[in-house]
Amino acid sequence: MCDYVVLPLLNSSFEPGRAREVVEGFVDVDLRNIARAELFYFTGQAEECCEITRRYLSSRVIELKLSACILYGYSNLSLGNVAAAKRGMEGIQSCVKIAMKKKVPKDVYASCLLAGYVGAVLLHLPTDGMPAFGEYSRMLPEGLRLFATYVMAHHTYLNGEIWSAYGMGKAALFMAERPYPISMTYIHCMMAVCAINRKHKQEEMLRSWELAKMDGFLEPFIEHHGLLRGLIEACIRNRDPEAYQRITEGVISFSRGWMALHNPENRRKVTGELSTMEFSIAMLASGGWTNKEIGEHLGISINTVKHYLTDIFCKLNVKKRDELKKFMLK
Repeated sequence: MCDYVVLPLLNSSFEPGRAREVVEGFVDVDLRNIARAELFYFTGQAEECCEITRRYLSSRVIELKLSACILYGYSNLSLGNVAAAKRGMEGIQSCVKIAMKKKVPKDVYASCLLAGYVGAVLLHLPTDGMPAFGEYSRMLPEGLRLFATYVMAHHTYLNGEIWSAYGMGKAALFMAERPYPISMTYIHCMMAVCAINRKHKQEEMLRSWELAKMDGFLEPFIEHHGLLRGLIEACIRNRDPEAYQRITEGVISFSRGWMALHNPENRRKVTGELSTMEFSIAMLASGGWTNKEIGEHLGISINTVKHYLTDIFCKLNVKKRDELKKFMLK
């Protein structure tokens, strides 16, 4: 009998560049299909991911259903299909409720809780009423445990405890016995988000990109574009223009889905009028960065920053930075 696991590719240890080999190595057909869907998702191919996961949304195997609902929900968010994205998130919640009512194995219960937090924390939605996750994370296999650390670090960051979140990621990476490129990419992204808030350098972002680029994992950077506040432009744009272009396309699509979910009123102006570079500069300016700091961070001149800000103010119909901050952080 097959030992099913949630998100089997994410949970797999492998050297960067071997993700496709790992996917084809799964003997069980269903696990191999889910792993393929993961590969599609993490490489920015949301439509192909949806095509596979749609078939597993009602699976009686809870690990397959959880995996499908997570991937289906986020893929449809990337495609701007908010109703379908909500269907995926609702599927996660149904699994959590089943696990809480029935006596399921503790590792399955832990996987359900992880999926529940993935469906809430990463979309910046409330986690009210969800059981505390910390004590159950140790019941997960190492790859999922690393990803759980990322999720909880993200949660900690959203609560304003920036350096606690950074420390969680650093400790998890230090303790890991083997490489898990997907989970570790997400952890480094989160650590980069924490570092950028204190105007630190780019090391964490570069580590994340080194882990991800050999397998073409773009989705972590698409998801974190707003929080990374220009680090993608600073670290990837000139090093890998082709990948940067694909990330840019993904960011626009993902942002539309995000804004439709969170703030439909701002959806058109932010996602339809601002380029990804303009969005990054707007976020940095909203965070109190000076024109000089923004220019040094992005490798552009102060005058170029000023020109960008003039265009941003015009497109968003704001007149000063205080108004921009209120608009961007709604």
